[in-house]
Order: sequence, then structure tokens, then C-alpha cells
Amino acid sequence: MPRIKKLLIANRNEIARRILRAAKPMGIATVAVYSEADEKAMHVQEADEAYCIGPAPSLESYLRIDKLIETALKAGADAIHPGYGFVSESPAFAQACVDAGITLVGPTPQAIADMADKARAKEIAQQAGLPCIPGFSEPNASVSDLMAAAQRIGYPVMIKALAGGGGRGMRLVMTESEFASQLHSAQLEAKNAFNDDRVMLEKAIINPRHIEIQVLADTHDHAVHLGERDCSVQRRHQKIVEEAPSPAVDAELRARMGEAALKLVHATHYVGAGTVEFLLDSNGDFYFIEMNTRLQVEHGVTEAITSVDLVQWQLRIASGEHLTLQQEQIVFNGHAIQGRLCAEDPARDFMPQTGPVLTWSPDANSRCDHALQAGGEVSPWYDSLLAKVIVHGENRLAACEKLADSLKRTVLIGFEHNAHYLQRISSHPVFQGGDFGTGFLAQHADELLKPQHFQAECAVAAVFLAYAPRHERCAWPAPLAGFSSTRALPQPLKLKAQGNTLNLKVSSNNANGYAIDGLAGEAVMLEQWHCAVAQQGIFTIEAMVQGQSAQYTVTRSNTGVWVQQWLNPQALHVEDETLLSASALAEGVFQALVSSPMNGKVTQVLVQPGQQVEAGTVLVCLEAMKMEHRITAKSAAIVEQVHIKVGDQMKQKQAMVQLGQIQ
Repeated sequence: MPRIKKLLIANRNEIARRILRAAKPMGIATVAVYSEADEKAMHVQEADEAYCIGPAPSLESYLRIDKLIETALKAGADAIHPGYGFVSESPAFAQACVDAGITLVGPTPQAIADMADKARAKEIAQQAGLPCIPGFSEPNASVSDLMAAAQRIGYPVMIKALAGGGGRGMRLVMTESEFASQLHSAQLEAKNAFNDDRVMLEKAIINPRHIEIQVLADTHDHAVHLGERDCSVQRRHQKIVEEAPSPAVDAELRARMGEAALKLVHATHYVGAGTVEFLLDSNGDFYFIEMNTRLQVEHGVTEAITSVDLVQWQLRIASGEHLTLQQEQIVFNGHAIQGRLCAEDPARDFMPQTGPVLTWSPDANSRCDHALQAGGEVSPWYDSLLAKVIVHGENRLAACEKLADSLKRTVLIGFEHNAHYLQRISSHPVFQGGDFGTGFLAQHADELLKPQHFQAECAVAAVFLAYAPRHERCAWPAPLAGFSSTRALPQPLKLKAQGNTLNLKVSSNNANGYAIDGLAGEAVMLEQWHCAVAQQGIFTIEAMVQGQSAQYTVTRSNTGVWVQQWLNPQALHVEDETLLSASALAEGVFQALVSSPMNGKVTQVLVQPGQQVEAGTVLVCLEAMKMEHRITAKSAAIVEQVHIKVGDQMKQKQAMVQLGQIQ
């Protein structure tokens, strides 16, 4: 097997950049591919060559096996690294590489096929001696077959997509009454993610730990495991925070789980980097759930505690090299934790967010795998993952505290995201204590999602908007701002923040002191105001609000400003509605027009004109960033008009359904 000379990376964003960083020091030439939406992406700029492979939708670009192979041949690439997601676990893609004479940085088509089919994977695992969860799997099973099987297994049950993983097409069903609706939802999500709506059932283990074992295997029948990662902090079966090692796994259990993982590696003649995933119950028993035949999103925490570059080993193994690591040489140093920074709004049920990257500054003291750049754009076409913040500490508590601090020092402005949510997780006493399962986020949702109070940020925004001259000089207020021949007049403002309208009056009482009336029913005093222009449209402000001195970053947006206080990862968006017309501001209790809350694709329209709906009735289902989102009625109403159909690509705030009040 010859050494890889030129590598095509069949992926995008941060994982494409991660592979680039591994390949370049090895002297491997790199080729990037991109969709029309990613033309200016960082991985495109950093590769030696780059080729457009189609329009924005992944089905027309990153999932087009024919275009990927055609581009590799055109570029003269002798190998392809698929990263994770997209075609990384596609047996058809692996076979296409073989047929074209291109080396796939990954396992054989047969190994991928065996592990991609969850029923087949479970069968092979059982034959290899791995403990498995009771379940039911018949590829052509009908809805009634599945319902009958669920009754035999006993509720609660887990519905899982047969093709693929990553939490897509996965639903927990607690009772028979919700089975049909959850099955439909799981199948729809599986179809969108993997173009395959087949599912299997498993007995649900409530609040287990999710433990996965990292493996490496070469083409010479040698394999090792690199310990475990704990991925128990999950939301809707999507991993949010991962760590290594697990606080629940001791050396004896690690050895047993590692041995089980290697049994599966040998049973499948596996080659490359892979992950064997288990559920660990409260009794210390573990059960095989699946094998991911690719690099994992969370591979960085294993790298941090072992000092093993997994991506470079993938490339070396694909070149036919012997894996020189021996099991006894794998040692673990300290503790590593990763937080997934995502374009989701925790305050709005984690609604996917899109928009411009106005300001981006990751913490310099942690590893941050990302593909963000100021002036860029977060689009609705792909996964919501923006960056991975990875920290390493001498022990677990040190790593928790380091992650919390790193997130506090992360500045990302332009849309809502989950950095503050991650910071709260890493600071939570139960998380820091290490005794939790996959139900942790749901159990502590009230604390983790508690709304922040942004009085200081609102005050800073009010002064900024009231007194900032249009040409954005720093000497505020302008000489004649609020001038009256008898006294200084307060500046009236109508602002909107966190869905609340604020009618304020801002007064200047001296050269750098202000009073803001209308915030929480009290006058807020702001003193020692100092503003400096950081760059075009971005300002650094130092001020004392109600006696508390702090530093703020203020960034202009199309409708107002973003304000972020130093060491608070969550910025506040304040819209300036002062000059809007009364008709534009009219608000009523009844929501007549239901608009799309995000960019996304319509997957279901569940109502029709003339239909009466109740509060909470699902009107429309949207698919955005690979997840299904249900849009519901806020109150009882009559459906007057439906403006959309299945398949329509929606823009944020686009009209979907017109409702009328019930007389």
C-alpha cells in the first residue's frame, strides 16, 4: 500500500480544517471540496486546491458520491478522508473509492456496511461475545409489527434508525399511546439524515451513562484501544459535552470494556480509527449499542490525555504503515473535556440560529477546533456545530473549571448560541461531582436554562443608541445632543430585548454620566463612561452601572446592537424601534400570522384551511440543521390560509399559516 501523496477531504468546516492540520506536516498535498454556500469557507482557503461540487443542499454536493470521486480523479488525489457525517459511514462511498482505485482513509466497505446496519451490528457483536440490549429488528417490519414488538419488549423502548447514528432518527417512547407519533417522527428524521427510514427497537435503559471506547487498528491485524470517553451529557440524544476519562470507569472496568471493543474490531477485520459505544447502567453492567466507523467529533479529548494524534494515525494506517503503539504504552495524563459550541438558542428550545459572524474571538488558553471567521455567515444548510472548545487539566475538577473559564472568555456575536449554557453545565455542582447519567440535562433544566438578567447590558445599549452620533466618533455625547435653551432634554427610546419592549428615557447628567429611566421600574445610573472604537462597527466600552464597573463589547447589527459584558459568553441583542411607525410596532395577544422562526425546509403541513386548532396543535414541521422542529399554535384558532407546501425552503420570518380568532 503506497504512501498517500495527495488527499481529498470530503467534508467541510472545522473537521476539514482538522484533517488539513494533520496532513500538511506529513508532506501530503491537500484538496478541499465545497458547496456554493461554502465558497469563502476557511477550509477552502487553507487547502492547496479547492473544487466546487454543487449547490448548497448536501444532497446535491457533499453527499454526491459521483462528484466526490470525479473530483478526486480530476485533482489527482490518491486518497480521500471523509471526516465525520456526510459519506463517512456510507458503504456505497467506500466501495466507490475501491472501484476507482482511491484509498479510503477508513475501514473496508464490508466493515462499514456491517456496522451501519444496526441489526447486523448487534448480531455480529453478540457472536463476538459482547453484551447487548434486548430488542427487535426486522428491516421490513410494518407499524403494527413494531407496535407489537414494543409491547413484547415492554415500555419504555427506544426507536433507533437502522442506517446511521449520531442520535438522528432516535426517540424514547415511554407509553404505547405515543408510539405511533414518535415512530413517524423518528422515521422522518432518519429519512432526511440517511435516506433510509428503517428502524429497530431496543429496551430503554433509563438514565445510563454513555461510554465509548476509541480504537485504532492497522492492516496487519494489530489493534489497540485508547480508553474511554464519557458522552453522557446529551440533549435529544445529541452529545453536548464529552470528556476523557470517565469519572464512572475505573481501571478494571476500562480493561473489560476495552477488551470487548477489540473483540468487535477483530470480528469485523476493522481498519483505522473507530469507536465502540456502550451504555453503562447503575450496576456497572455495560451493553453494546453501536460502532461508529469513522473519526468522532469528540476525538480531541482522547488526543489531549494520550498525546496520540488520531488523524495522523488514520493517514499512516491508510498508507499501510504498522501501528507501532502497544496497549501497555497507552497511558492517560490528566483529564480533558470538550464543549460543543452550537448555533442554537437555549432560551427558545434550542431553535437553530443563522446569521452573520460579527465578532469572533476564541479563548487563547484552550484548543478550539472551528471554522468561524468575522465577516462570515452561519447558513441553515448544515449541522449547527460551530466549534469545539477542548480543555485539559491535571484532574477532572481543574478541567471543569478551565472549561467554564474558557467559555467565559469566548466572544461570538451575531446570533444566539449555547456558550453560556455550556458554561453553566461545566460549573454545575452535579456535573463537577461526576455522578450523573444521560438524564442530567433534563433533570437540571430549570437551573441550566434559567433566564439571565441583562439590566446592565440594556443600560449600556440605551446610552450607546441615544448618544452615538451617526459618524461613530468616540466623543459622546455630541455637543448639541439633547440641547434645550432651558435644560438638557432626556432622549426617548423604544427598544426591544428578549421579546420585551422597553420605553426608556436617557439623560446626561455630566460629561460621562447618564440616568436611564424605565428599566425594571427604576432609574439606572451609569457613570465613568468611556468608549473606544475597536474596529468598524465594534466598540469597547468601560462603564460603571449601578456602582458595578465592567467592560463591554458593543457591536452594531442591522436593527440595533449586540452588547456582551466581559466574562459573560452570552451577548444581548437590543433592537432599536424608536423610529419605527406605530403600525410596525402594533402587537396583539392573538397571533394571527404564523411565521417561520428559522431558515429550513417544510417536511410536513398538518393543517388545512377551515380547520379548528387548539393551543399547542402542531401546524408545520420544519427540518433545519438536520433536526425536525414542530411549529405550534399559540392559542385556539381557525386556519384561514396555508401559504406553504411540503418541500418549500423557508426563510426566517416568512409567512406560513394565517389564523383567525374563534368567534
